[in-house]
Amino acid sequence: MSYGIKRYNQNSATQMTSRQIEIMAFGQTILLLKNAKNQKDRIHALTMNQKLWSSILLETSVEDNGIPDIVRKDLLNLAIWSTRYSIRAMLHNFSLKPLIDINQDMLDGLRQNIENKKSSSEINNFKLSVA
Repeated sequence: MSYGIKRYNQNSATQMTSRQIEIMAFGQTILLLKNAKNQKDRIHALTMNQKLWSSILLETSVEDNGIPDIVRKDLLNLAIWSTRYSIRAMLHNFSLKPLIDINQDMLDGLRQNIENKKSSSEINNFKLSVA
């Protein structure tokens, strides 16, 4: 990879928030799952899905990670289900739709959370101009 591309990628990654990275990861995984038309693409998409949910499983398994307990438990359950389903779908010809649906729900929730934060910060940052 050229020096310029490496620097661009480094700068882009440092300018993204963790939420933006999560949104990008779910979006990319959804596209891979939707576009998996042959066995090679299917295995690649399922592997990426498994990696995504494995990282969520790892992060949510930490006790004091700042995530409320109920959300943490729900994420753990989803991550376990998704990684298991991904493995089964690699071995058998299971539909990818359940994985796409869950990932889309996660993506929608992440995007909604950003929109809510934008709205509240816009309200909090409102300044009255004096003429």
